[in-house]
Amino acid sequence: MNDMITFIFLILPLPFKWRRGLLKFLSESPLMAKVQFVMKIVFVFVFIFFIDSLNSVMKVEEIREDSQHHHHDHGLTAQHSMAAKRFYAQRNMYLTGFTLFLSLILNRTFFMILDLLKSEERMEVIKKQAAQQRKEYNRLLESESSLKAEIKDLAEIVASNASAQKDLENLKKQAQQQQVEYLRMADENSVLEKKLKGGVSESKKDI
Repeated sequence: MNDMITFIFLILPLPFKWRRGLLKFLSESPLMAKVQFVMKIVFVFVFIFFIDSLNSVMKVEEIREDSQHHHHDHGLTAQHSMAAKRFYAQRNMYLTGFTLFLSLILNRTFFMILDLLKSEERMEVIKKQAAQQRKEYNRLLESESSLKAEIKDLAEIVASNASAQKDLENLKKQAQQQQVEYLRMADENSVLEKKLKGGVSESKKDI
C-alpha cells in the first residue's frame, strides 16, 4: 500500500522542485527506511502464503484426480466441499501471486522513477555547468578579441616607430653628408684664401 501511494505521488505531474524534495525525503528519511524494511517482511510473509496456497492447490488437485481415478462415489456434499476447497485454494494462490507480482512491479517501477529523478537532477546540474562554461567561453572570446585589437594597435605603433627610426637614420646620414660637405668646402675655402693671400703678396713685391 505504501509503495502504491508513493508510486502515485511520483507519477503525478508535479514541479521538478517538488519531485526533487520528495526524492530527497524518500532517499534520506529514516522513516521511509523503516517502512521499506516492514514492506520487505510483509513481502516475505506473502511469499510464504503463496507457497502454502500453491501446495494447497496441488494437494486438492491430487485428491480430486485420485477420486476420479478410483471412481469413488461421493455424495453431493462431499463434491461441494471439494469444489469449495479447490476454489479457496486457487483464490488464495491467485491473490498472493498477483500481490507478489504487483509488488515486484511497483518496487521496480519505484526505483526506476527514483533513478529518473536523480538523472533529471544531474541533468539540471550539467545544464548549469554548461551555462557557466558557455559564459566563460564567451568571456574568453571577448578577451581574445580585445587582445587581438591591442596586438594590432601595438603592431601599428611598432610599424610607425620603425618608420620614424628609419627617417631618423636618414636624417643622421644626411647630416653626416652635409657635415662632410661642409668640411670639404671649408678646406677648399681655406685653400682659396691661402692662394689669394699669396697672389696679393707677390703683386706687392712686383711693385
